[in-house]
Amino acid sequence: MTPIDEKHCITRTQQGDTEAFAPLVGKYHTRVHNHIYRRVRDTEVAKDLTQETWLKALRGIHTFRGEAAFSSWLYRIAENVCIDYFRKQKHDTDPLHLIPTDRITDTHACPSQDILRQECRETLKNAIKCLSETRRKVFVLYYHHELPIKAIARILNRSEGTIKTHLRNARLQLQELLTPSL
Repeated sequence: MTPIDEKHCITRTQQGDTEAFAPLVGKYHTRVHNHIYRRVRDTEVAKDLTQETWLKALRGIHTFRGEAAFSSWLYRIAENVCIDYFRKQKHDTDPLHLIPTDRITDTHACPSQDILRQECRETLKNAIKCLSETRRKVFVLYYHHELPIKAIARILNRSEGTIKTHLRNARLQLQELLTPSL
């Protein structure tokens, strides 16, 4: 689907043609579901939250003004649905347990290296938990979800400069926290 088609689908949906929303669902459904699944790590919960995200997006499509990309707007809705879910579950709202293990691995199959890697992973997760909520969100969105600064700024409704500052401060704080253990 081209950007022109996407804009046309959004406009038609905003005018009351709910069938025009289907191509948008088709285009972004897998991405939304995968994002939510990475957050909750439960297939059934991810399906439910994905459906909730789409319902909220359809109900709120009139609020989309096109100032940001539709995908960023949709991602923000998905993120808020996840945060609401974790609040209801009384869990931490950050996916620290979801740092992929393949990010800290190499090709050596040495048990002592595996243990050391696991310890490093746990040390890193514990250090990330010490960050403020905003720094933690910025850090996870940047490094775990690999989003660019501009997208993070849109998602968190902050300026790019503010996001860069939070990311820099998160790195400095992590360096300070991790230096003694390294």
